Amino acid sequence: MLRRNAGLSLLEYVVGLAVLAIILVGVGLFFLSQPRQLDPVFQFRAVALAEALAEQVLAVTYDAANNLQEQTRCGIDGADVCENQATIPTDAEINDFTHVDDFRLWCDEGNAIAGNALAQQLGMSRTALYARYLVQTCVTIGTDDAGTTFKKVDITVRDQNGSDLSFTLHRYNIR
Repeated sequence: MLRRNAGLSLLEYVVGLAVLAIILVGVGLFFLSQPRQLDPVFQFRAVALAEALAEQVLAVTYDAANNLQEQTRCGIDGADVCENQATIPTDAEINDFTHVDDFRLWCDEGNAIAGNALAQQLGMSRTALYARYLVQTCVTIGTDDAGTTFKKVDITVRDQNGSDLSFTLHRYNIR
C-alpha cells in the first residue's frame, strides 16, 4: 500500500512566500501612490469653479479708464492712461469688481477666497460642494507677447489636501 505525504514541501512553502511578498509589495505601492494622484471629482469641481471665475474675469473691462461707448482703449492714441490698480473695498463682492485688477484681492494665500463663498457669489448651484477649496486669483502685467501689453490672470484652485490646479488667462486691452 502506497502512502502519500500530506502537507507542503519546503520548496512549495518558499515559492508561496515569494508570491505573497510580491503581491503585498504591489498592493502597498498602489496605496502609497494614491494620495499623489488628483481625485477626478476634485478635478471636475476645480475646473468648474475656475471656469466660472474665468468667465467673470473676462466679462469685466480690462481697465476702468477704457471707454466702451467710444470704442477707445486706455493709454492708446491720446486716451486716458490705464489705471491698472485695484479699486475695490476690502470686503468686496465679485459684482463690485469694475475691472480685471480687482481680482488681485485674492492673490495672496492668506487672502484666498473659500470655494463655497466664491461659488455663491458666482451664482453656482450646490455651493456646499466647493467648501473644501481655496481660490487665488493674481493679475500681473505682461509684455512677452511681441511687445503687446496684456494682463496675465492666474487662477489657482487648491483643496484641503494640498492638491491644486492652475490656469492662466491672457487678457488683452480690447474692451
